[in-house]
Amino acid sequence: MARWAACLFVFLAVSSYATCNYTYVGTEDSLRNNIIDLSRGQLEFSDANLPPYENELEDTTPENNSEYDFIVVGAGSAGAVVASRLSEVKNITVLLIEAGTKEYPLMDIPALARLLQRSDQINWRYESESSDKYCKGSTDSKCYFPRGRVMGGSSILNFMVATRGNKNNYDEWAASSGDESWSYENMLKYFKKLEDYQVRGVDFDRKVHNKGGPVHITSAPYTTLLADTFVKAGEESGYSEVDYNGDSQIGYSYFQNTVVNGERWSSNRAYLHPAKNRTNLFLTRDSFVSKVIIDGKSKKATGVSFSKKGRRILVKARKEIILSAGAINSPQILMLSGIGPKKHLQSLGIKVLKNSPVGSNLMDHVIYGGLVFKTNISFDSMESDVLSRKNSAINDYITKRNGSLAVGMGFEALAFLNVDRPNSLHENPNVEFLFGPNTGLKDPSFGYDLGLSEFYIDQISLNNTSHAHWNVILSLLQPKSRGKLLLKSKNPRDKPKVYPNYFDDPEDVRVMIKGIKEAIKLSKTKEFEKYDSQMYHMPICKDKTYDSDDYWECALRIFSATCHHQSGTCKMGDGGDDTAVVNSRLKVIGVEGLRVADASIMPNIVSGHTNIPTIAIAEKLSDMVKEDWGYLTPPSEKKS
Repeated sequence: MARWAACLFVFLAVSSYATCNYTYVGTEDSLRNNIIDLSRGQLEFSDANLPPYENELEDTTPENNSEYDFIVVGAGSAGAVVASRLSEVKNITVLLIEAGTKEYPLMDIPALARLLQRSDQINWRYESESSDKYCKGSTDSKCYFPRGRVMGGSSILNFMVATRGNKNNYDEWAASSGDESWSYENMLKYFKKLEDYQVRGVDFDRKVHNKGGPVHITSAPYTTLLADTFVKAGEESGYSEVDYNGDSQIGYSYFQNTVVNGERWSSNRAYLHPAKNRTNLFLTRDSFVSKVIIDGKSKKATGVSFSKKGRRILVKARKEIILSAGAINSPQILMLSGIGPKKHLQSLGIKVLKNSPVGSNLMDHVIYGGLVFKTNISFDSMESDVLSRKNSAINDYITKRNGSLAVGMGFEALAFLNVDRPNSLHENPNVEFLFGPNTGLKDPSFGYDLGLSEFYIDQISLNNTSHAHWNVILSLLQPKSRGKLLLKSKNPRDKPKVYPNYFDDPEDVRVMIKGIKEAIKLSKTKEFEKYDSQMYHMPICKDKTYDSDDYWECALRIFSATCHHQSGTCKMGDGGDDTAVVNSRLKVIGVEGLRVADASIMPNIVSGHTNIPTIAIAEKLSDMVKEDWGYLTPPSEKKS
């Protein structure tokens, strides 16, 4: 539907021309019905069902054996950036291959983030192998790993929290890779390049922030009483309210979000929508990559094999192939292509072209979701039922881009803390508090979306409540434990076997328990005592003494889940690092013409959410490719 027609339609529905400033998401009734279908996992994303974006790249189907200068696999947080930046060079051609569908405006309503993860159409729906050490409260004791299969990738499914991580993270990358260009001082230009920083209540510091970049970083349209209480309780505990993307990360803060005008701002909207009219950028959607074609003698990557609508298609790269398929898909594609652990590939009948530790060094931020507190604040359940016709939330969103639908997932604030050295403000934080004025795991739908089994949902759920609640999701930021990813078979359609190995290292358990006790201590501050905050005692681990370390370790292993930050499976390292898959130029070691650019290259996981760091990696990779092929003047950094 043309933009003017969409605005006219909304005018007729709500009698307000103001909505012409916003992307059309449908009428109040159609949006309500679509949200209901989405919550049931039954919504089909198609132009027939939903208003589309006008600026989506057109889908093309390449001819078999067609050639391009560069091929980028994956249109997610990294791949969208790489394809956009490389296609800025007018005399080269770029093919972008994406397994999923287009992005729709409905996907960009912030409060629908959890519901989007229920869609099989846009979510790979990975899961771990069963374990008796973690995710024990989940169905079949498997951790649930949502990953985006859609234009924008996981920047469509994530909860839009914009964090860079800690300065020390990047200095560690520089040290381990032997390349100073990965230091925070040198990465800062990419964090600034990508952002349009419009956060309220933070003094704009031009040394660390920028305006006018492609990624909008903003504040929520409003904050709740309990979110304000959380930040004040942090101040009462001795911490400042900080710009955690500025000079110091330690402290309390409201979310900085990848949201603009009450709409999710994905990497697709940030980087590919502005490139719609480029004649040298080609996109093929709904295209499932099975392998990279590598010449057995020269060890040079020459093309990509993928299937689309029942056709097998081979496309060739004149210069390079860049894998940006994410920390699960990129290593899977490498191993299917013959690059990976020799014995593992041989056991599956895959010809080994390069023995490489692909799939090792899997890292993630494991979370604990059992910290739920009730208050004496009266609560009208109608306020939370956005689907009720008596609730104005849908109309508020359509007409003003305000209200509960404009806030992502019901979480509003966070804290970065080092529980071992709480008085040092420049330490690398080792835990994060994610604060939400909600019932957390005690909400059956929340438990369902985290993958909890019906047994535990029935055990702990509050189906009705007359008082407001708050909860803290505790995240482990610097895990010592390492997992791995293996192929299930040589069939590309078989999902890989994922072993996150949460809590393998007892140090991770110790830090998480200290984090739990810090959150409980926070609930006892004067700020929270105003509202008689009381923690719910979950009916678990009854054979343990309540509040003992043994009790909390038992609870951790039951209510553990992912924070959706899988990384490290194609580790970056220097020439002497036998655990490295790519070098500091992100070239696959031992193979020509093939690079990886996504969260999988992280040597150590960042102390924060991974979307913004992944975009920064892609910005840097784009400059490195341009430099290596003589398209960047002057050179941004010295070749290694």
